[in-house]
Amino acid sequence: MLRGCSRYGLGGLSLLLAAMLLAAGPAAAAGFSIFEAGSRSTAMGGAFVAQADDLSAMFYNPAGLAKYVKKGELKAMVGVTLIVPTSELAEGYNPYPGQGYSSKMHDQFFFPPNFYASYGLSECVSLSFGTWFPFGLATRWSEPDWRGRYLSTYVDLKQYAAGLQVAWQINDYLAVGVGPEFRFTDVKLQRKIPLFNPYTNRVVDAAHTDIRADMEMDVTFGAGIKITPTPRLSIGASYHGAVDAKFDGEAMFYQLGTGYADLDAAFAAKVPLGKPVPVKTTIQAPAMTQVGISYDFGKVTVEAAGTYTEWSAFDTTVLEFEAVDGKQIPTSNLPHDWENAWAFRFGAKWQASDKFDLMAGYVYDQTPEPDGDVGPLLPDMNRNGYSIGFSWKMMKNVWVDASNLFLFFNERSVTTNDDNFNGRYKNHANLTVLNLRTSF
Repeated sequence: MLRGCSRYGLGGLSLLLAAMLLAAGPAAAAGFSIFEAGSRSTAMGGAFVAQADDLSAMFYNPAGLAKYVKKGELKAMVGVTLIVPTSELAEGYNPYPGQGYSSKMHDQFFFPPNFYASYGLSECVSLSFGTWFPFGLATRWSEPDWRGRYLSTYVDLKQYAAGLQVAWQINDYLAVGVGPEFRFTDVKLQRKIPLFNPYTNRVVDAAHTDIRADMEMDVTFGAGIKITPTPRLSIGASYHGAVDAKFDGEAMFYQLGTGYADLDAAFAAKVPLGKPVPVKTTIQAPAMTQVGISYDFGKVTVEAAGTYTEWSAFDTTVLEFEAVDGKQIPTSNLPHDWENAWAFRFGAKWQASDKFDLMAGYVYDQTPEPDGDVGPLLPDMNRNGYSIGFSWKMMKNVWVDASNLFLFFNERSVTTNDDNFNGRYKNHANLTVLNLRTSF
């Protein structure tokens, strides 16, 4: 069984609930981050920090907005990213979930929006406001007999960012941008609670758990620098700060009858059933640094960039429950031991005409997740992404951008999962990004 039934007894309940709070589904970038904040940038594999020449520069490099907006001009950009992930446990391993066992995650669709607006305060200073989703997505295993149901059946984690930035073109060669970011984070999760049935010598479902955390707001900042040593050469770097989202929420435990009254009564004597149980925890969203270099050959522009995400902040989580009716679920520490990770990005843009650009890109993204954490909560792995896209000037001052990113994940086999739930996982994701740009 899963490292012995004792891990799934009442004493281990808080540990498993903590794990659920921290999961997110197969996202666009490694871990549970979302890197696709604009269509043109996505079309170039995310290699955009040195160019940063549309309003999504608020995410990629705020310094790019200094020259992009003229004095007295208002520019706006709105869009959406359609994310279609697939994930499956292609093959389970012994002893659990068992050799030959397989299961597919429930089909899901996500469409995080983005919006940006920037106003030119002078010929060299702009003020911008924007919104995007830096982290999120979900996992949902919906089969009734899903063998990982004591680890997770459903997790939904979203983090929404709203930023306000000032960009300044200091001279012909140097621009900077900086401003606060307000992060709003929301978490929902569900799982089953197991109980060892001594009458049948089997583990059975004792309860269904539903945890919902109140939306948390935190403040961090974003900053960037752009250097143009020559009119054709650009060098860029940007930084987004980390956030520790401290949640207050409620856990609900709904009993599932085992068919044995004394067993149900013993469980109910230890776990608060049918009543809200206050719970506190913290989820760490890591800091991220981007660096890149771009060169304009005339009709063709190329860029290489790297993204460094400080996932080591996602180390250990403490989960605290309040006592209800004299029943106390103990506080638990859950180690993750994630590692800092790089993504390497390459993109090219061809100006086919004054009204039409074609773009393509490639990204290699490293997973920060160690083998011990790979499981139903988050089966993450290294990935390769291939992107294409275009920009079309539909009418005066109106551009339409469209792109598609195909993400191919390396299969990952795990034999040392901390919960002893081992197997081979397969993921894939497709991301379509649409944006409309205009100016007034």
